[in-house]
Amino acid sequence: MKKLIGTIALLFLIPTLALAQNADPPPRWQGYGYFGAGTHSMRPTAGFGGEVYVAKGLGLGAEVGAAGWSTTDNWGDSNITGVGSADVSYHFFPKKIRGNAAPFVTGGYTLFFGHNVVEKGKDVTSNGFNVGGGVDVYATKHLGVRLDIRYYGHGGRILRFTYPDLDQFSFVAFRIGVTFR
Repeated sequence: MKKLIGTIALLFLIPTLALAQNADPPPRWQGYGYFGAGTHSMRPTAGFGGEVYVAKGLGLGAEVGAAGWSTTDNWGDSNITGVGSADVSYHFFPKKIRGNAAPFVTGGYTLFFGHNVVEKGKDVTSNGFNVGGGVDVYATKHLGVRLDIRYYGHGGRILRFTYPDLDQFSFVAFRIGVTFR
């Protein structure tokens, strides 16, 4: 009889112990691919990137993409410009929405390269920066949608064949993408 009572009590305790376990730990990394529109002849934009979280919400990331590949300059050549970034980001993980959405801010160094960063046949690069923000909305534990906006600026000469009298050039990119963790 003591064994029967002990077994029944144990059966009632097992679900209680299971409920007392900690929730899933926060993610340590995420990757994403994006597509979007840019201002000033820099549409469309597309690329991919990733982030590693180094502290609570703080992340380090990198991305590579291209902008302006469907527009042309004054001579009919493509405006495509390569864009590579190294960024610092901060993701807000509100507990009320249980990790399904994470707003973020980001910014960092940007390297522009490619066709429209050329001087008389030699390839050059242009240094700049980016700042922006957005939100990652997860439909499942590992897959979601990324919405963000970025401002890219620099003092170099890109799109010099489209805007020959412009010394500095900046643009804004509105992006939507798929994110996974």
